[in-house]
Amino acid sequence: MTPFSGHPARSARALDRLYRRHVGDVYRYSLAVLRDSADAEAVTRTTFLNAQRALERGERPSTPENWLFGIAHSVCRHRARHAARADDVREDFVPDEPAVRAEDVQRALGHLPFHERAALVMRELEGRSYPEIAELLELSLAAVETLIFRARRALREELEASLTCEGAELAISRHLDGRLERTEKGALRAHLRQCDDCVAFAYQQQSQRKALRVLSGIPAPASLRSFYPAPGSHLGDRRAPAHE
Repeated sequence: MTPFSGHPARSARALDRLYRRHVGDVYRYSLAVLRDSADAEAVTRTTFLNAQRALERGERPSTPENWLFGIAHSVCRHRARHAARADDVREDFVPDEPAVRAEDVQRALGHLPFHERAALVMRELEGRSYPEIAELLELSLAAVETLIFRARRALREELEASLTCEGAELAISRHLDGRLERTEKGALRAHLRQCDDCVAFAYQQQSQRKALRVLSGIPAPASLRSFYPAPGSHLGDRRAPAHE
């Protein structure tokens, strides 16, 4: 990062540009990961407050969007850890309709471990590349690939029924991201010709990806239209740190 030469006006303009461009993205990411609109709103405000403090210290990110989402992810992780300590009991999710709804996806996402949930949302909802996810989560590319595969499998198990063909499931997950080698495709096709469960799994993964993307249409609430709230309103949790 390079300094802003300590100019407050420049910092304010930079923050305003970041806010107008990314507030909706940060809110939707926080909502998908934390599953609560009030938490998502508080995290969004805390994210930009932390970004404001960083800019006022003279920091200037070389990749503002990734920098901002790194802050948001850290705040979400901090909040999720506190929530996990306060509430260890979770309601089981049983889908009651064949059609997958946005609220069904949010509920099912809540059963995934935090890092799996975060990686899957970054990939499917935000469209982030594996290297970007690896940077934000501070993991290797191989670890991210495994994390996303596990998250997809776990989410599918929450939305539908469990499957046991792990090797084929991994190949299908990699195929969805265009990461399946040509030499592996023949083996996958051969397996699918003999396994109805894995054929169903492949279709489920495609439907699940579409369902996750439904969340991208959720608008940020009116209270987040401006970084500076109306008099008497709350900025959210100011205590959550930008980094842990």
